[in-house]
This record gives sequence, C-alpha cells and structure tokens, in this order.
Amino acid sequence: MKKKLAIIGCGALGRILATNVHKLLNEQYEICGLYDLWQEGAEKLAADVGSKACATIEELYALKPDYTVEIAGIPAAKAYGETILREVSDLIVVSVGSLADESFKQSLISAAEESGHKLYVVNGAIGGFDLMQIFALMGESKVSIESTKAPRSLNGAPYLNGRELSESEEELVFCGGVQDAIAGFPKNVNVAVATALASDNPNTEVRIRSVPGRAENSHAITIEGAHMKAEIKVTSTPDPVNPKSSVSAAWSVVALLKNLASPVFFY
Repeated sequence: MKKKLAIIGCGALGRILATNVHKLLNEQYEICGLYDLWQEGAEKLAADVGSKACATIEELYALKPDYTVEIAGIPAAKAYGETILREVSDLIVVSVGSLADESFKQSLISAAEESGHKLYVVNGAIGGFDLMQIFALMGESKVSIESTKAPRSLNGAPYLNGRELSESEEELVFCGGVQDAIAGFPKNVNVAVATALASDNPNTEVRIRSVPGRAENSHAITIEGAHMKAEIKVTSTPDPVNPKSSVSAAWSVVALLKNLASPVFFY
C-alpha cells in the first residue's frame, strides 16, 4: 500500500522533490497534498504531479499523511513542526538550521516522544551522518566545517549588515560557532547545524569563504577523534533559481523516502 506524503514548500527545491518522488517513487508514495503561502506555485506544482494544493495548513493536516516534508525554510519549520509531530505524522525536516534553536529542538523531541511519531533530519547538501554518529559514540572529537560559495550566494545575509562581498577578492567571511553562523547566515549554513547535531558536537567550528566566480558550493568537514579521523568534502551546484540552496537538499529527501520504502535499509 502506498504511503501518503505531504509537502510544505513549493519553491525551487519543493518542485525538485515533488517531481522526482512522482517520477521515481510513484509506486511507493502518493503525494496527497502540497502547501505553500504562494498559492499559485502550489497549484501549478499540484497540477504537474497529480496532487492537491491546500489553501490552508489545516487542510493539509486533514489529509492524514504518513510523512510530512518541510522544505520551505526555517520559519515554516518553526511554525508547523511541533504540531505535525504531535498531531499529524512523521516529519522530515530540510531546514535543519531551525534545530540550532535548542528550545525548538527540544519541543520537537518531546512531541515525537509523546506521539510516537519520528523526526527525520536529512543530509541535505552534505553526507556522512552515519560516520558522524559513530564518532559521537566513540567519544570526544573535534569537528569543523568550511563552506565555500560565490559572493551572490552569501550576499543579503544578516551577518553582512548590507555589505556586498567583493566580486574580485576571495574572503574568509565568517569563523565561529554554529549558533552565530546560523543567526548570521540563516539560508546558508543548515549544513553546519546538521554537522553539529549528527556529530553531537555543539562546539563545531564553522568557516564560510566567499570565492568570486565560484560556480559550485562546497562543504569540507573534518572530524578527528582518539581512534579515527575523517574528511568529507561535497561539491554541488546551487539551485539556479535560488543560489543560496543546493539541489542535493531536495534529492536527499528523495533518497530518504526510497530508503524508508525499501526492504533493504542503507545506513
């Protein structure tokens, strides 16, 4: 029997997610409903994938999905996440940066524990969550992540306070902790928050580098413990519509859904 999937967010990444679930996992999942504050976008995507565009979030909840995907941004995750876990379904969070808020994270954990629903945190634009969890179990480790992007992918971030990054000079824009990174770059460092969570290391060091002419986003993660060291580097193309996001973020949800529906689970 098909599982029912609801999607919150019908922008560029939501479209990649919905169209590829419809194309590749149509035998395993029914996209029962879509919701976005941009109603026109939701209606167009619903028509393309044979789903329903919901006028309100309550209408989406009433469809009783098995899984709800948030792929709309940190404000959406915070607005709907707890209610979904407590009253509606399992929740797949793409805007992992929302979990940097310790109070919000704990509210989701409590809702999941009390309802029996699960919170899934996807790899997004990186990978290696399994390895990071192994390091966390083995004991204390040192973790860092450096993200390299073109200036246009970073411009507009609150941390820059209106400053436009150079289009000719490379620059280390930020070096610090996860909390300051997500506050200063809320659309750029979901990966840093995810790394800190998966490795159970709140002291993860975050560096953000601006490289003019850069056509790709890259994330280099280093984890070093007493018995093992790992280096993970992922380079991906930013979404052409929204250069602050990587297309792999949407594909990571497709991969998770495939795994959940398969009799063989890759970890």
